[in-house]
Amino acid sequence: MNYGRHRIVKELGKGAMGVVYQAHDPQIDRLVALKVLRPDRVTTEAFLQRFMKEAKAIGRLSHPNMVIVYDVGEDHGTVYIAMEFLEGKPLNEIIQMDAFQPEEITDLGVQVAEALDYAHRKGIIHRDIKPSNIIVQPDGQIKITDFGIAHIEDPEATQQTQAGEILGTPAYMSPEQVLSQPVDGRSDLFSLGVILYEVATGKRPFQGENLAAMFRNITGEDPAAPTTLNPALPQELSQTIMRCLAKSPDQRFATGKDLAEALRRCGQRAVPAPGPTPPTPAPSRGLIISLVAVLLAAIIGFAVYHVIIKPKPTPVVVTPEPPKLPRLGGLNIETTPAGAQVLVDGENKGTTPLSIQVPPGAHEIRLVLANYGDWEANVKVEEDKETHLPVELMPLEDSQ
Repeated sequence: MNYGRHRIVKELGKGAMGVVYQAHDPQIDRLVALKVLRPDRVTTEAFLQRFMKEAKAIGRLSHPNMVIVYDVGEDHGTVYIAMEFLEGKPLNEIIQMDAFQPEEITDLGVQVAEALDYAHRKGIIHRDIKPSNIIVQPDGQIKITDFGIAHIEDPEATQQTQAGEILGTPAYMSPEQVLSQPVDGRSDLFSLGVILYEVATGKRPFQGENLAAMFRNITGEDPAAPTTLNPALPQELSQTIMRCLAKSPDQRFATGKDLAEALRRCGQRAVPAPGPTPPTPAPSRGLIISLVAVLLAAIIGFAVYHVIIKPKPTPVVVTPEPPKLPRLGGLNIETTPAGAQVLVDGENKGTTPLSIQVPPGAHEIRLVLANYGDWEANVKVEEDKETHLPVELMPLEDSQ
Protein backbone atom coordinates (compact mmCIF):
# COMPACT_ATOMS: atom_id res chain seq x y z
CA MET A 1 0.00 0.00 0.00
CA ASN A 2 1.19 3.54 -0.77
CA TYR A 3 0.44 6.97 0.66
CA GLY A 4 1.52 9.39 -2.02
CA ARG A 5 4.91 8.17 -3.19
CA HIS A 6 5.63 6.39 0.14
CA ARG A 7 5.46 2.58 0.15
CA ILE A 8 4.42 1.07 3.49
CA VAL A 9 6.96 -1.39 4.93
CA LYS A 10 5.43 -2.21 8.33
CA GLU A 11 3.35 -0.75 11.14
CA LEU A 12 5.29 0.80 14.04
CA GLY A 13 2.47 1.80 16.40
CA LYS A 14 -1.03 3.21 16.88
CA GLY A 15 -2.32 6.22 18.76
CA ALA A 16 -5.57 8.02 19.40
CA MET A 17 -5.16 10.11 16.26
CA GLY A 18 -3.71 7.64 13.76
CA VAL A 19 -1.10 5.06 12.82
CA VAL A 20 2.68 5.35 12.38
CA TYR A 21 4.32 3.22 9.69
CA GLN A 22 7.84 2.57 8.53
CA ALA A 23 7.80 3.46 4.85
CA HIS A 24 10.19 3.88 1.94
CA ASP A 25 10.48 7.14 0.04
CA PRO A 26 11.88 6.40 -3.43
CA GLN A 27 12.51 10.08 -4.15
CA ILE A 28 15.18 10.32 -1.45
CA ASP A 29 15.77 6.53 -1.26
CA ARG A 30 15.48 6.26 2.49
CA LEU A 31 13.22 4.90 5.19
CA VAL A 32 10.83 7.37 6.82
CA ALA A 33 8.34 7.32 9.67
CA LEU A 34 4.92 7.95 8.13
CA LYS A 35 2.18 9.23 10.44
CA VAL A 36 -1.30 8.76 8.92
CA LEU A 37 -4.31 10.39 10.56
CA ARG A 38 -7.47 8.37 11.01
CA PRO A 39 -10.05 9.43 8.39
CA ASP A 40 -12.63 10.20 11.10
CA ARG A 41 -10.21 12.80 12.56
CA VAL A 42 -10.29 14.77 9.30
CA THR A 43 -13.40 16.59 10.48
CA THR A 44 -13.87 19.37 7.89
CA GLU A 45 -12.29 20.81 4.77
CA ALA A 46 -11.20 23.81 6.83
CA PHE A 47 -9.39 21.49 9.25
CA LEU A 48 -7.71 19.71 6.34
CA GLN A 49 -6.44 23.01 4.91
CA ARG A 50 -5.19 24.16 8.34
CA PHE A 51 -3.46 20.82 8.91
CA MET A 52 -1.59 21.08 5.60
CA LYS A 53 -0.60 24.69 6.24
CA GLU A 54 0.71 24.10 9.77
CA ALA A 55 2.43 20.80 8.89
CA LYS A 56 4.33 22.58 6.12
CA ALA A 57 5.31 25.31 8.58
CA ILE A 58 6.73 22.68 10.95
CA GLY A 59 8.55 21.13 8.00
CA ARG A 60 10.55 24.36 7.68
CA LEU A 61 11.85 24.08 11.26
CA SER A 62 15.42 22.84 11.58
CA HIS A 63 17.03 21.94 14.90
CA PRO A 64 19.43 19.08 15.80
CA ASN A 65 17.11 17.92 18.62
CA MET A 66 13.90 17.95 16.54
CA VAL A 67 12.76 15.21 14.18
CA ILE A 68 12.92 16.28 10.53
CA VAL A 69 9.65 16.52 8.56
CA TYR A 70 10.22 15.58 4.91
CA ASP A 71 6.76 15.72 3.38
CA VAL A 72 3.02 16.17 3.98
CA GLY A 73 0.18 15.13 1.72
CA GLU A 74 -3.33 13.78 1.16
CA ASP A 75 -4.30 10.26 0.06
CA HIS A 76 -6.99 7.63 0.73
CA GLY A 77 -9.30 10.25 2.23
CA THR A 78 -6.85 11.31 4.92
CA VAL A 79 -3.58 13.18 5.45
CA TYR A 80 -0.08 12.02 6.30
CA ILE A 81 3.27 13.38 7.48
CA ALA A 82 6.57 11.77 6.44
CA MET A 83 9.22 12.24 9.13
CA GLU A 84 12.79 11.22 9.86
CA PHE A 85 13.06 7.53 10.85
CA LEU A 86 15.12 7.43 14.05
CA GLU A 87 17.38 4.77 15.52
CA GLY A 88 17.23 4.68 19.30
CA LYS A 89 14.90 4.10 22.23
CA PRO A 90 12.07 6.25 23.59
CA LEU A 91 12.85 7.81 26.94
CA ASN A 92 9.93 6.04 28.68
CA GLU A 93 11.68 2.68 28.06
CA ILE A 94 15.05 3.95 29.31
CA ILE A 95 13.52 5.37 32.50
CA GLN A 96 12.33 1.89 33.46
CA MET A 97 15.77 0.33 32.85
CA ASP A 98 18.39 2.81 34.09
CA ALA A 99 19.00 5.28 36.91
CA PHE A 100 20.14 8.74 35.80
CA GLN A 101 23.17 10.56 37.18
CA PRO A 102 22.87 14.35 37.80
CA GLU A 103 25.00 15.20 34.76
CA GLU A 104 22.79 12.97 32.58
CA ILE A 105 19.66 14.71 33.88
CA THR A 106 21.05 18.15 33.12
CA ASP A 107 22.23 17.08 29.64
CA LEU A 108 18.80 15.68 28.81
CA GLY A 109 17.08 18.82 30.10
CA VAL A 110 19.38 21.19 28.19
CA GLN A 111 18.80 19.39 24.88
CA VAL A 112 14.99 19.38 25.24
CA ALA A 113 14.82 22.95 26.58
CA GLU A 114 16.89 24.34 23.69
CA ALA A 115 14.72 22.54 21.11
CA LEU A 116 11.59 23.89 22.79
CA ASP A 117 13.03 27.41 22.86
CA TYR A 118 13.73 27.24 19.12
CA ALA A 119 10.19 26.03 18.32
CA HIS A 120 8.53 28.55 20.65
CA ARG A 121 10.39 31.41 18.96
CA LYS A 122 8.96 30.11 15.66
CA GLY A 123 5.45 30.14 17.10
CA ILE A 124 5.08 26.36 17.59
CA ILE A 125 3.90 24.94 20.94
CA HIS A 126 4.28 21.15 21.27
CA ARG A 127 1.61 20.58 23.97
CA ASP A 128 2.38 16.86 24.34
CA ILE A 129 5.91 16.69 25.77
CA LYS A 130 6.24 13.23 27.34
CA PRO A 131 8.96 10.52 27.53
CA SER A 132 7.53 8.46 24.65
CA ASN A 133 7.90 11.52 22.36
CA ILE A 134 11.63 11.82 23.19
CA ILE A 135 13.94 9.40 21.35
CA VAL A 136 17.43 8.86 22.81
CA GLN A 137 19.85 7.90 20.05
CA PRO A 138 22.89 5.64 20.55
CA ASP A 139 25.25 8.65 20.77
CA GLY A 140 23.14 10.24 23.54
CA GLN A 141 21.59 12.92 21.32
CA ILE A 142 17.84 13.27 21.82
CA LYS A 143 15.18 13.93 19.19
CA ILE A 144 11.71 15.26 20.00
CA THR A 145 9.09 13.61 17.80
CA ASP A 146 5.55 14.75 16.91
CA PHE A 147 6.77 18.33 17.29
CA GLY A 148 3.73 20.51 16.95
CA ILE A 149 1.56 17.62 15.77
CA ALA A 150 -0.62 17.96 18.90
CA HIS A 151 -1.21 21.59 17.90
CA ILE A 152 -2.09 20.59 14.33
CA GLU A 153 -4.39 17.81 15.42
CA ASP A 154 -6.56 20.02 17.62
CA PRO A 155 -9.68 20.78 15.51
CA GLU A 156 -11.46 23.98 16.55
CA ALA A 157 -14.49 23.40 18.77
CA THR A 158 -13.89 19.64 18.75
CA GLN A 159 -16.29 17.50 20.78
CA GLN A 160 -14.06 14.42 20.73
CA THR A 161 -11.27 15.56 23.03
CA GLN A 162 -10.84 13.57 26.24
CA ALA A 163 -8.12 13.54 28.90
CA GLY A 164 -5.12 11.78 27.42
CA GLU A 165 -6.21 12.46 23.84
CA ILE A 166 -5.12 15.22 21.43
CA LEU A 167 -4.23 17.87 24.01
CA GLY A 168 -1.74 15.88 26.03
CA THR A 169 -1.05 12.87 28.23
CA PRO A 170 -2.59 13.36 31.70
CA ALA A 171 0.49 12.82 33.90
CA TYR A 172 2.53 15.38 31.91
CA MET A 173 -0.12 18.06 31.35
CA SER A 174 0.27 21.57 32.76
CA PRO A 175 -2.35 23.10 35.08
CA GLU A 176 -3.51 25.42 32.28
CA GLN A 177 -4.04 22.42 29.97
CA VAL A 178 -6.07 20.61 32.65
CA LEU A 179 -8.20 23.73 33.16
CA SER A 180 -8.65 24.26 29.37
CA GLN A 181 -6.97 27.66 29.59
CA PRO A 182 -4.81 29.24 26.83
CA VAL A 183 -1.27 27.86 26.77
CA ASP A 184 2.10 29.18 25.65
CA GLY A 185 5.64 27.82 25.70
CA ARG A 186 5.73 27.74 29.49
CA SER A 187 3.22 24.87 29.38
CA ASP A 188 5.82 22.77 27.51
CA LEU A 189 8.41 23.72 30.17
CA PHE A 190 6.06 22.42 32.89
CA SER A 191 5.80 19.09 31.03
CA LEU A 192 9.60 18.98 30.75
CA GLY A 193 9.78 19.60 34.52
CA VAL A 194 7.56 16.54 35.08
CA ILE A 195 9.97 14.46 32.97
CA LEU A 196 13.07 15.78 34.81
CA TYR A 197 11.38 15.00 38.15
CA GLU A 198 10.68 11.46 36.98
CA VAL A 199 14.22 10.75 35.75
CA ALA A 200 15.68 12.30 38.92
CA THR A 201 13.53 10.37 41.42
CA GLY A 202 12.06 7.39 39.55
CA LYS A 203 8.52 8.66 40.30
CA ARG A 204 6.15 11.11 38.68
CA PRO A 205 5.34 14.22 40.72
CA PHE A 206 1.58 14.00 40.16
CA GLN A 207 -0.28 10.73 40.63
CA GLY A 208 -3.77 9.61 41.58
CA GLU A 209 -6.07 6.62 41.73
CA ASN A 210 -8.02 8.05 38.79
CA LEU A 211 -7.77 10.93 36.34
CA ALA A 212 -9.88 13.26 38.50
CA ALA A 213 -7.50 12.75 41.45
CA MET A 214 -4.46 13.25 39.21
CA PHE A 215 -5.88 16.48 37.80
CA ARG A 216 -6.57 17.76 41.33
CA ASN A 217 -2.93 17.13 42.21
CA ILE A 218 -1.66 18.86 39.06
CA THR A 219 -3.75 21.97 39.69
CA GLY A 220 -3.68 22.16 43.49
CA GLU A 221 -0.89 20.10 45.12
CA ASP A 222 2.86 20.70 45.23
CA PRO A 223 4.99 17.54 45.02
CA ALA A 224 7.81 16.76 47.45
CA ALA A 225 11.16 18.23 46.44
CA PRO A 226 13.23 15.80 44.32
CA THR A 227 15.97 15.76 46.98
CA THR A 228 13.43 14.26 49.41
CA LEU A 229 13.25 11.15 47.21
CA ASN A 230 16.85 11.29 45.96
CA PRO A 231 19.19 12.83 48.57
CA ALA A 232 22.16 12.45 46.18
CA LEU A 233 20.62 15.02 43.83
CA PRO A 234 22.27 18.47 43.93
CA GLN A 235 20.08 21.01 45.73
CA GLU A 236 20.26 23.54 42.90
CA LEU A 237 19.07 20.95 40.34
CA SER A 238 16.17 20.04 42.64
CA GLN A 239 15.18 23.71 42.92
CA THR A 240 15.38 24.17 39.15
CA ILE A 241 13.02 21.22 38.57
CA MET A 242 10.57 22.55 41.18
CA ARG A 243 10.52 25.96 39.48
CA CYS A 244 9.45 24.23 36.24
CA LEU A 245 6.50 22.73 38.18
CA ALA A 246 5.15 26.04 39.51
CA LYS A 247 1.34 26.21 39.16
CA SER A 248 1.44 29.73 37.72
CA PRO A 249 3.25 30.11 34.36
CA ASP A 250 4.62 33.47 35.58
CA GLN A 251 6.60 31.65 38.30
CA ARG A 252 8.28 29.25 35.86
CA PHE A 253 11.22 29.98 33.57
CA ALA A 254 10.14 32.48 30.94
CA THR A 255 11.81 30.66 28.02
CA GLY A 256 13.47 27.38 27.17
CA LYS A 257 16.75 29.29 26.85
CA ASP A 258 16.49 30.48 30.47
CA LEU A 259 15.84 26.90 31.63
CA ALA A 260 18.75 25.53 29.58
CA GLU A 261 21.13 28.10 31.10
CA ALA A 262 19.96 27.23 34.63
CA LEU A 263 20.48 23.52 33.97
CA ARG A 264 23.98 24.18 32.63
CA ARG A 265 24.87 25.98 35.85
CA CYS A 266 23.57 22.97 37.80
CA GLY A 267 25.77 20.66 35.71
CA GLN A 268 28.87 22.78 36.28
CA ARG A 269 28.35 22.73 40.06
CA ALA A 270 27.59 18.99 40.06
CA VAL A 271 31.15 18.21 38.85
CA PRO A 272 33.67 20.25 40.91
CA ALA A 273 36.89 21.20 39.14
CA PRO A 274 40.00 19.44 40.48
CA GLY A 275 42.30 21.64 42.57
CA PRO A 276 46.11 21.73 42.39
CA THR A 277 47.90 18.71 43.86
CA PRO A 278 50.30 19.70 46.69
CA PRO A 279 53.92 18.56 46.19
CA THR A 280 54.92 15.36 47.99
CA PRO A 281 58.16 15.59 50.02
CA ALA A 282 60.86 13.07 49.09
CA PRO A 283 61.33 10.31 51.74
CA SER A 284 64.63 10.16 53.65
CA ARG A 285 67.19 7.31 53.15
CA GLY A 286 66.62 5.98 56.69
CA LEU A 287 62.86 5.85 56.16
CA ILE A 288 63.33 3.84 52.94
CA ILE A 289 65.54 1.26 54.72
CA SER A 290 62.96 0.89 57.52
CA LEU A 291 60.13 0.39 55.03
CA VAL A 292 62.07 -2.29 53.14
CA ALA A 293 62.74 -4.18 56.41
CA VAL A 294 59.07 -4.07 57.43
CA LEU A 295 58.02 -5.28 53.95
CA LEU A 296 60.47 -8.26 54.04
CA ALA A 297 59.24 -9.27 57.52
CA ALA A 298 55.64 -9.16 56.33
CA ILE A 299 56.42 -11.34 53.30
CA ILE A 300 58.22 -13.97 55.44
CA GLY A 301 55.38 -14.03 57.99
CA PHE A 302 52.78 -14.42 55.23
CA ALA A 303 54.66 -17.36 53.69
CA VAL A 304 55.13 -19.17 57.05
CA TYR A 305 51.45 -18.82 57.92
CA HIS A 306 50.08 -20.05 54.60
CA VAL A 307 52.56 -22.92 54.12
CA ILE A 308 52.89 -24.27 57.69
CA ILE A 309 50.33 -22.85 60.13
CA LYS A 310 47.09 -22.10 58.23
CA PRO A 311 44.52 -24.95 58.61
CA LYS A 312 42.94 -26.46 55.50
CA PRO A 313 39.56 -24.86 54.75
CA THR A 314 36.39 -26.86 55.19
CA PRO A 315 34.33 -26.89 51.99
CA VAL A 316 31.05 -25.02 52.28
CA VAL A 317 28.01 -26.19 50.36
CA VAL A 318 25.87 -23.23 49.22
CA THR A 319 22.26 -23.95 48.42
CA PRO A 320 21.06 -21.55 45.71
CA GLU A 321 17.99 -19.51 46.54
CA PRO A 322 14.95 -20.17 44.40
CA PRO A 323 14.36 -17.44 41.79
CA LYS A 324 11.98 -14.72 42.89
CA LEU A 325 8.86 -14.44 40.79
CA PRO A 326 7.84 -10.93 39.69
CA ARG A 327 5.02 -9.41 41.72
CA LEU A 328 2.09 -8.03 39.76
CA GLY A 329 -0.40 -5.23 40.19
CA GLY A 330 -4.12 -5.12 39.49
CA LEU A 331 -5.77 -2.99 36.81
CA ASN A 332 -9.54 -2.56 37.05
CA ILE A 333 -11.05 -0.73 34.04
CA GLU A 334 -14.70 0.32 33.76
CA THR A 335 -16.27 2.40 30.98
CA THR A 336 -19.54 4.16 30.45
CA PRO A 337 -20.94 2.68 28.30
CA ALA A 338 -19.45 -0.80 28.84
CA GLY A 339 -18.09 -3.09 26.13
CA ALA A 340 -15.06 -1.02 25.04
CA GLN A 341 -12.07 -2.91 23.67
CA VAL A 342 -9.04 -2.63 26.02
CA LEU A 343 -5.51 -2.47 24.61
CA VAL A 344 -2.63 -2.51 27.09
CA ASP A 345 0.72 -1.60 25.53
CA GLY A 346 -0.85 -2.38 22.14
CA GLU A 347 -2.10 -5.85 23.15
CA ASN A 348 -5.83 -6.65 23.20
CA LYS A 349 -6.88 -7.70 26.73
CA GLY A 350 -10.67 -7.96 26.26
CA THR A 351 -13.62 -5.63 26.83
CA THR A 352 -14.86 -3.56 29.76
CA PRO A 353 -15.57 -4.04 32.59
CA LEU A 354 -12.19 -5.76 32.91
CA SER A 355 -9.89 -6.74 35.80
CA ILE A 356 -6.40 -7.99 34.91
CA GLN A 357 -2.98 -8.47 36.48
CA VAL A 358 -0.05 -6.60 34.90
CA PRO A 359 3.63 -6.07 35.77
CA PRO A 360 4.27 -2.96 37.88
CA GLY A 361 5.25 0.18 35.98
CA ALA A 362 3.83 2.50 33.34
CA HIS A 363 1.44 1.10 30.74
CA GLU A 364 -0.18 2.69 27.70
CA ILE A 365 -3.95 2.11 27.97
CA ARG A 366 -6.24 2.58 24.96
CA LEU A 367 -10.03 2.13 24.95
CA VAL A 368 -11.93 1.72 21.65
CA LEU A 369 -15.71 1.56 21.17
CA ALA A 370 -17.68 2.03 17.96
CA ASN A 371 -19.32 5.48 17.64
CA TYR A 372 -17.28 6.84 20.58
CA GLY A 373 -14.02 8.74 20.62
CA ASP A 374 -10.95 6.65 21.46
CA TRP A 375 -9.49 7.17 24.94
CA GLU A 376 -5.77 6.87 25.55
CA ALA A 377 -3.60 7.47 28.62
CA ASN A 378 -0.38 6.42 30.33
CA VAL A 379 -1.25 4.68 33.64
CA LYS A 380 1.22 3.64 36.34
CA VAL A 381 0.50 0.38 38.19
CA GLU A 382 2.18 -0.49 41.51
CA GLU A 383 2.90 -4.04 42.65
CA ASP A 384 0.40 -5.68 44.99
CA LYS A 385 -1.98 -2.73 44.53
CA GLU A 386 -5.26 -2.34 42.64
CA THR A 387 -5.48 0.59 40.22
CA HIS A 388 -9.09 1.55 39.42
CA LEU A 389 -9.70 3.38 36.13
CA PRO A 390 -13.29 4.62 35.57
CA VAL A 391 -13.70 6.25 32.13
CA GLU A 392 -16.69 7.95 30.54
CA LEU A 393 -16.38 7.67 26.76
CA MET A 394 -17.56 10.59 24.65
CA PRO A 395 -19.87 9.92 21.66
CA LEU A 396 -18.75 11.10 18.25
CA GLU A 397 -20.72 13.97 16.76
CA ASP A 398 -22.08 12.02 13.79
CA SER A 399 -23.38 9.24 16.10
CA GLN A 400 -25.53 11.51 18.24
